[in-house]
Amino acid sequence: AASVVVLGAGGILLFRQPSQTAVKDEPTHIVVAKEGSVASSVLLSGTVTAKNEQYVYFDASKGDLDEILVSVGDKVSEGQALVKYSSSEAQAAYDSASRAVAKADRHINELNQARNEATSAPAPQLPAEGTAAQAPVSGNAVSSIDAQLGDARDARADAAAQLSKAQSQLDAMTVLSTLEGTVVEVNRNVSKSPTGASQVVVHVVSNENLQVKGELSEYNLANLSVGQEVTFTSKVYQDKSWTGKISYISDYPKNNGEAASTATAAAAGNSGSKYPYTIDVTSEIGDLKQGFSVSVEVKNKSKAILVPLTSVVMENDKNYVWVLDEQKKAKKVEVSLGNADADNQEITSGLTNGVKVISNPTSSLEEGKEVKADEETN
Repeated sequence: AASVVVLGAGGILLFRQPSQTAVKDEPTHIVVAKEGSVASSVLLSGTVTAKNEQYVYFDASKGDLDEILVSVGDKVSEGQALVKYSSSEAQAAYDSASRAVAKADRHINELNQARNEATSAPAPQLPAEGTAAQAPVSGNAVSSIDAQLGDARDARADAAAQLSKAQSQLDAMTVLSTLEGTVVEVNRNVSKSPTGASQVVVHVVSNENLQVKGELSEYNLANLSVGQEVTFTSKVYQDKSWTGKISYISDYPKNNGEAASTATAAAAGNSGSKYPYTIDVTSEIGDLKQGFSVSVEVKNKSKAILVPLTSVVMENDKNYVWVLDEQKKAKKVEVSLGNADADNQEITSGLTNGVKVISNPTSSLEEGKEVKADEETN
């Protein structure tokens, strides 16, 4: 019972102590200002997409579809045939050009044979005066054949050009895969309509590299740059995270249409312009799938002098930090502030690396007064 009375009395005694005494007796905590980075405050949202993909659109200029050679879920390799158009006209053009080349080759061979015969024929046995008269006749024959050979080679070159063009047209009748991946879409019901050109016949995506694409606001442009590392998570797998790196930030805002009303434009102005961005996934893909919506946190790469948020005091619209000089005396220093997170504040000017800062300044601090700190923590 006596102990209870003592505790009760003690409690009353403490209660009667002035509150100022309690403040004065609170130990002063010291931290060392060090260079570092505040935690990221930039959060983005995006969607996982394929880094490499191929869309095969219906091309009415090639004629009718003859055959779609793949199905959804098929694994395809680079160079594999995906779609084939009806090639009867292209095949006929190729065959005609091929015959023209063969005909030109035969003509050239015939002229070469005639030239060889003209130049290797024995000279006629005539008197001396007759020999001089026969020479120009033989020379004229060879010259005539050479002229025909020149024309024949030109004709052959023209025919070869037509053959190359026909070959290209024939090859275009079959559309090949440009990457190794998986077929994710096949549309066998395309038609020669005004919108036919926008119809996807086959869609192939790469299985390996994934990206995250989205849009960021104009207010984040100053804090983000290509090359910054990020982490992102998916609601599908809340206990997992992935890493990536910003690979692209558009210099131009997304065009949302310029015919918006004044009210709509004003509403859009509140949230600012949106700029497309791309993130390359650098970690193992694991369970990550195309189409996932993800939350992205950008890692801050800027360095600055950091102090605890609690060490910064404001007076007359100016920011100050109390520090200890070499004699352990308090000194109030005006500082400029940068970004902050839940614990630390960036100091952009006013402090140097390694200075001792009072993390819990009170109104009892006085300029030049010696401060006793119970401990120093980093």
